[in-house]
Amino acid sequence: MTLQTDVFGEWTAEVLAVRSGRWQPERDRAFWQEKAAHYDAGQPPLPNTVAWLRERLTGAASLLDVGAGTGRLTLPLAGAVGRVTALDHSPDMLAVLRAKGPPAYLHLRQQELADALQDPTLPPHDAVLSAWSLAYLPDLRGALTGLLRLARRDLFLLEDDGVGSPHVTLRRQLAGQPRPTRASSLRRALHALGAEPEHLQIPEERELTFPDTAALLAQARLPLGAAEALAFLRPHLTPEGEGWRYRWTFDVHALHVPLGTRP
Repeated sequence: MTLQTDVFGEWTAEVLAVRSGRWQPERDRAFWQEKAAHYDAGQPPLPNTVAWLRERLTGAASLLDVGAGTGRLTLPLAGAVGRVTALDHSPDMLAVLRAKGPPAYLHLRQQELADALQDPTLPPHDAVLSAWSLAYLPDLRGALTGLLRLARRDLFLLEDDGVGSPHVTLRRQLAGQPRPTRASSLRRALHALGAEPEHLQIPEERELTFPDTAALLAQARLPLGAAEALAFLRPHLTPEGEGWRYRWTFDVHALHVPLGTRP
């Protein structure tokens, strides 16, 4: 017999336990105010994920990107549809997107997601994308119900299950921290709402370069001696002059809920 647990209650408890308090909108906006100017430089490209999404957006007339931020996914997907709405509650992140000169058919909308989901002036779109944008929303049931209502044809959720860079994964293990399982929780939540998501793990690659070993170890911040930390990282390292090229692969968990008939 399988023990049934309350995925929505678990999600709320985990969000409210976050010490940064980013579930409070003003704190999350302050976080992004500090990060916005340098956000893009710290993010890897996601060519495989973009290709997967573009293929599934074929024939869609409109796209709503929830938590669009600086347009990391919005802009490479914009050419696949005729009308795009980029929704985010951070004016600073949207300012970065605006400075990139988006096409005229890309509409920027600054609004709290919880408010937008109840706002009759936000119309349904053929496709809705939520990429890493639900992590600090306590009301997961309300968020998913609203997103499903706004998606005429397809709902896409992108998340991870806590397996990213080797150094961060090891830091969590050594500190005894549980691995985040947001992608698994979203899948369970969608099932609880009667949706049947397709679940795909899309491999992507991240690469960082460091001028020397000291810079590499400073980035990794492993609670190990230098020799032990370097030995752990070695399978992912390629020497480059006096420094290193640090490369690893990770999976983007993509959940796709098909809702309507495709042309």
